[in-house]
Amino acid sequence: MQEDFPDGVKAFYDVGKLACVALNAVTGPQVYLSGFPLAGSHPEQGQQFLLDHAAEHGNCLLYTPDDSLSLTDLGLLLRSQQVGAACLTRPLFVKEQWLDSEYFRDHLPLEGTSG
Repeated sequence: MQEDFPDGVKAFYDVGKLACVALNAVTGPQVYLSGFPLAGSHPEQGQQFLLDHAAEHGNCLLYTPDDSLSLTDLGLLLRSQQVGAACLTRPLFVKEQWLDSEYFRDHLPLEGTSG
């Protein structure tokens, strides 16, 4: 089940419980990790920030087949979102079981899938 909010936030539920929150790269609220803006940044900068953050803090990294990067121990998956001619970062906050699941991890944010 998916719930869309007017402020660029999408919530995804699994058996009635919140499983994922996806923020729109442009209209979603801005969130920061150690001062870095996770929404609306250039994808290469976002990935480099996550790599550096993981090295500094000992986070567990996971790449997905679409070259997204996740800090699994934080439940953070950083996807790219096409916005006109630009490609920007889109953060998703995901429960551990979905990050552990190849299906969910590789299909998040589940828009347009039968999820």
